[in-house]
Amino acid sequence: MSRSIFDLDEFKPYADTWRARQAAFATRRAYYDGSIYGAVRSSLSWLGPRIGGAIRPLYLPLARAVHLDAGIIPAHWTLTEEAAPLVDAARLVLDWSNWLTDGVLFTRFGAEFGSVGLKVSDLRDAGRVVIRPVSPEFFLLVPSGDYDATPGMAICVQTRRGADGKPFEYAEVVSPNLIRTYADGEPRGLGGRKPEYPNALGFVPWVETPHLASGDALGECTFQNVMPLLDELNALASDLGAIISKHVEPQWTVSGVEDGDLKRGDNVWYIPDPQGKASALVAPIDIAGVLGFIREIRDNVHAGLPELAFDELRSKAQVATATVELQLMELVVKIGLVRPNYDHALTHALRLAGKAAATMVGGDEASALYDVARLDDDALAFDAEREIVPLDPMTRAQIEKVQAEAAAAQAKAMARP
Repeated sequence: MSRSIFDLDEFKPYADTWRARQAAFATRRAYYDGSIYGAVRSSLSWLGPRIGGAIRPLYLPLARAVHLDAGIIPAHWTLTEEAAPLVDAARLVLDWSNWLTDGVLFTRFGAEFGSVGLKVSDLRDAGRVVIRPVSPEFFLLVPSGDYDATPGMAICVQTRRGADGKPFEYAEVVSPNLIRTYADGEPRGLGGRKPEYPNALGFVPWVETPHLASGDALGECTFQNVMPLLDELNALASDLGAIISKHVEPQWTVSGVEDGDLKRGDNVWYIPDPQGKASALVAPIDIAGVLGFIREIRDNVHAGLPELAFDELRSKAQVATATVELQLMELVVKIGLVRPNYDHALTHALRLAGKAAATMVGGDEASALYDVARLDDDALAFDAEREIVPLDPMTRAQIEKVQAEAAAAQAKAMARP
């Protein structure tokens, strides 16, 4: 029987936290990809085709909301004017990291799971430093102390396949001074490395951020507030499934004849007396009421996802600029709450990249790493005022015109005696 790193005495204290993370993230993934719908539909048995079709669309907006958040949050990761001297170095690290494509996972993982990680890796042989987004399913950061959130240890766990094709648990434990690797809970070096080797960086090169900070260690995903609504729907499906299961072999009532007069075929009762009759006792299920409840849940789900406000705007032939701003206000507020978390995390990761580069560059000022090392600077920051909802030039011009007219009207009113 294979073991886990959490079976080892040193890591047992973190086992419960790890399992809690796995359970929470598995649930959120099931809502995001709609796989939870399969369990709901299967519990409905013969009622599935009638009600399942109304349930499935309720999960589709969740992925849409995640993708919209992931697309809106970055806004090209524009740095502040004060950080302008660091733009080229930051762009270089992001280019090395394939950020144009892999960087999308940073905001997508966060929106889907409610938390996301960034790992800074020093590719010394290649003379590069890269930043990789990591799903929170695969790591656990242990703080340095009760009052110090700086990671004192990172535990990374994934399933890999060996040369024989069989899966095994691969774990990597990173501390400021040492990196250790394990296979099925046993120390084992991979890729030509020893099971233990010094951490050349001297720090734990990991950052974790919540999507929406809520005081909970796991944060809130983008559809967190509608999950309780869908939980009610799942509970309804479970109740219906229990009723159907209980009555899968229906009870019968027979009137007008004696037991001895009845003859039964494969699935038919034969009653010789014309006055006799047999009827099944079928559990009463208010299908119309259930469908009404599903529609109510659907409306509440849409109301709970401000990203879907675009649907309302798209359905109108003409929309005033003020209406656009008002209709999307809830989305603007939401992005305004989550964006600082991502900005801070990526800024911190870039500073760690600069710190890592400083350990690699030596005294070679001509090296690209020399410029990257400059990223370890408190001046590095993203523009907090950058646009939230991307607007086309015409809409932006309309907004500026409305604002100018409002300012002129206010100035005129104040100038009256």
